[in-house]
Amino acid sequence: MLGEQIPKLNQELPRYKLLISIVALSVLVAIAIPTASLIANMYGPNFLVLYGAVILITLAISGWLVQDPTKNQPLPLIPTTPDPYEIAYLQSQETGVVKVAVIDLIQRGYLEINEILIKQAKNHPNLDELTPLQREVFDWFSTSRTATEMVFLRSLTEHVQPHCSYQQQLQSEQLLNTDEFKARKSLTGLIGTLIILGLGSFKLLVALAKGRHNVGFLILMGIISLYLLWCICQPPPRLSSRGKLYLKQLEQTFAQLKQKVKTDLSSVLEYNLVVALFGVSALAGTPYDYHQKILSPVIKTTSSSSSSSGGCGSSCGGGSGCSSGSSCGGGGCGGGCGGCGGG
Repeated sequence: MLGEQIPKLNQELPRYKLLISIVALSVLVAIAIPTASLIANMYGPNFLVLYGAVILITLAISGWLVQDPTKNQPLPLIPTTPDPYEIAYLQSQETGVVKVAVIDLIQRGYLEINEILIKQAKNHPNLDELTPLQREVFDWFSTSRTATEMVFLRSLTEHVQPHCSYQQQLQSEQLLNTDEFKARKSLTGLIGTLIILGLGSFKLLVALAKGRHNVGFLILMGIISLYLLWCICQPPPRLSSRGKLYLKQLEQTFAQLKQKVKTDLSSVLEYNLVVALFGVSALAGTPYDYHQKILSPVIKTTSSSSSSSGGCGSSCGGGSGCSSGSSCGGGGCGGGCGGCGGG
């Protein structure tokens, strides 16, 4: 009973945070309107102190509002028989699923590599044993494909996308960031920008109207604070804090498989898990070494073209151990006694 109440509380907490922030903003506006003339006539250095305080409060509240709600959640239990396809999707979405599917079908005799061509095996096993996703990959190789084609994975991922139904399950396990969390970060950033930019711009216009141009510190504070706000409220990565830690836990748990698959004693599942977690390059030195030499350049090229990075990312901790039933997987910068207008 208590376990069911905790996730519900975690889902409702962001709403309370947003409600509190809206009320606080309303109070701030109600206070600011009557004091507009006071701010307009405020002595420059005094306004800088006030502006710095507003910036610090805005950044602090924004940071509180956009905390990853999963950072203190316990990690899911690692299942006894993990699903390589789900883990692959958690690791690298459809691209990872395709990598696992191709290697899986090669191992099971559905596909074969002939020099640089990947094609359907002539005497392949019964197709009824394939899942819809695996069947889609198999059918895509009805025409022999050259492994060095630049569109190899990109085209195939488009075919398997309708069969990759892991997103909802992973989001329900709080391993992926939700659209609601992304929208909350965006709204928080917008409100913070309006507060910082609105107050600073108001004082800047008043100063310029009075013929005062010693507004360097004011502009500098505004630019730096907006940059810090962007760092706090930038779009979150695909994986939640819980998802990152769970994926790291999976990699640590199955790290020994990278050595085990270099013998002939490994199962199809073990090879698939290695590819899902560590990529095709992890097959180097295994009985499928030839396959990884053919597939790795294409996979690396496709993966690098779709990767992206962002600055100022925030790190989130939380959780430890193998724990639940997942089947997968500064405002006042500047300083000194500048002008800013004012008497």
